[in-house]
Order: sequence, then structure tokens, then C-alpha cells
Amino acid sequence: MPENRFPFQMRTPEDLLGLVPYLLGYHPADSLVVLFVQADHEIRVAARHDLPLPAIHVTDTVRAVAARENSQSLIVIGYGPLSETGSIAAIAADLARHLPVMEAFLVTVGHYFCLGCPCGASGGVVFDPTATATAARAAFHGIVALPGRSDLLALAKPDPVEQAAVGAEIAAIRSRGYPEPAKLSFYMDVAGDGVRLTTAQVAELGVLLHDKRLRARAWKATSGRMWQRDLWLDMTRRMPDAYVTGPGSLAAWCAWMRGEEAIAHAAVRRVLTVNPVDRLTLLIAAALHAHIPGFTVGAWPPATTLTSGERE
Repeated sequence: MPENRFPFQMRTPEDLLGLVPYLLGYHPADSLVVLFVQADHEIRVAARHDLPLPAIHVTDTVRAVAARENSQSLIVIGYGPLSETGSIAAIAADLARHLPVMEAFLVTVGHYFCLGCPCGASGGVVFDPTATATAARAAFHGIVALPGRSDLLALAKPDPVEQAAVGAEIAAIRSRGYPEPAKLSFYMDVAGDGVRLTTAQVAELGVLLHDKRLRARAWKATSGRMWQRDLWLDMTRRMPDAYVTGPGSLAAWCAWMRGEEAIAHAAVRRVLTVNPVDRLTLLIAAALHAHIPGFTVGAWPPATTLTSGERE
């Protein structure tokens, strides 16, 4: 979750549960979500796991993240059928042996249930996550939650038609000569103005990013802005496999910096499928696995993370 991304407070369970899709970027299903709460009640990290899963797996991961983030308490939320009630309650109870669990909920279609307390919500409360005050505030701030995880993962899915068109342009570039390195900044400026790059421009930028020195320059310039996310994801979809490492790794980096872990995971998988040894992508993959929030990173990348071929 990017710093200051949600400038409003949670006052009710509905506010809190309405926030989760915007923390993740999509409406979860068949999932366990753990929110890590700081002393000032800020939710610093949201970690999602597929259901069903063993409690011990969740506990080990959560304890490591909580210790690193100095979290003071947890909120545990399950998404699935009522048959998952016992599993979610058991996970919450196991976590409570190590760190206070403020709340535990199960969200089903149309209702939420409070687990482990005798309040009115324990019998179920009618709930629509799209109709909460949080959803309205998020919409006002331009924050979007996609219908499901598959919709979000599709943002990094290759487009065969576009890949073929860009591949043909790359072949033409290779026959006529390498584009000027200055075009890297030019094309980023074009994207920054809200203009989608043409097939020819994507091909030239993809060829430039194939050079590790130029990718390092783009990496340094990528800070998590929305136009950067859109640019690198668009190129990840359109780029042939042989040239996807550059834009795909930058898409993963940008999404991670923005707190969009699911998108970052999708971009990481796209790159590592064709280039399993790329250092930048492996760095991001390790951070994602450890649930390290990208927005906590200071000035980056430090020179020590770049190889001699990547340093300018």
C-alpha cells in the first residue's frame, strides 16, 4: 500500500472491509488477508494467501513480516464460503498466540461475519463492498479495485497480436540501425503526457531497454507514478518474449513501489518465464516473497545494486 494512498479513516467494520479491495487492487475471493497494524493504527502492509492453507504456513510468514514492520496488532479476514469459518477462526487463534488480533472476519457473498466475539455481527451482517463509504472515498480519489484477481493479472498478460506487430518493427529496426539512446527519455516524456506509444515507438523503446545501461537509466527514473505503471505494463503486454525483460522488470518494480503486489507478481512471472536469471526481477521477487512494502524504500537503486555493465 503506497504511503498516503488512503487519506481517510476507518470508523466501522464496513469501512475496514470496504478498504481491503483497494489495498489489494481487486476484490478477493477464496483468500485470507492479514492486515498489519502499527501503533498509530496505520495499516502498513496487507498480505494475501490462497485458501485453503495450513495455519502454520500463515503463522510463520506473518510473524516474520510483523517483526520486520514492528506491527503492534493484526486484523484477519477470510473470503470464502461459510465452511471456511473454522479454518479462519483457527488461523486467527494461532496468530493471537504471537501478536494481538484486533478483529477476525469472514466475508461471504452478501454478508460478513465477526469471528471470535459475541457481537451482533457474529450472526452475519448484510454487506456489499462496492457500496461502502470507503468505496465512495476511493472512487473520489481515483483509486480502483478490479472485479477479481484474474482481471488484475491480465494487465501483464501478453497480447499475441501486438507482440507480432512489435516483433516485425524490431526486425526492421535491426536492419536499419540502433535507435538513438536519447529516445529513451523522449518516449518516457511522451508517455508522461498521457499518450500511448505507437507500435514503432514501443519497438524502439524495447530495443533500447534491451541494453542494461539504458534499462538502469529507466529504472532510476521509475518511481511509481501511474503513467509509468501504465507505460511499462502496456509494453509488457506488447513486447515479444526476447525483449520483455526490460519493460517487464520495470513494470514489476513500478507496481511494487505502488503497493500493487499482485501486478508486480504477474510482471515478475512474465519475465522469469523467459529470463530466469535477471537480477532486477529476482530482487523484486525476493521483496514480494518477504512482503516488503516498496514505498518504504528510500533512494533507489543504490549504485551497489548495479553491475558494472548497468552503472552509468
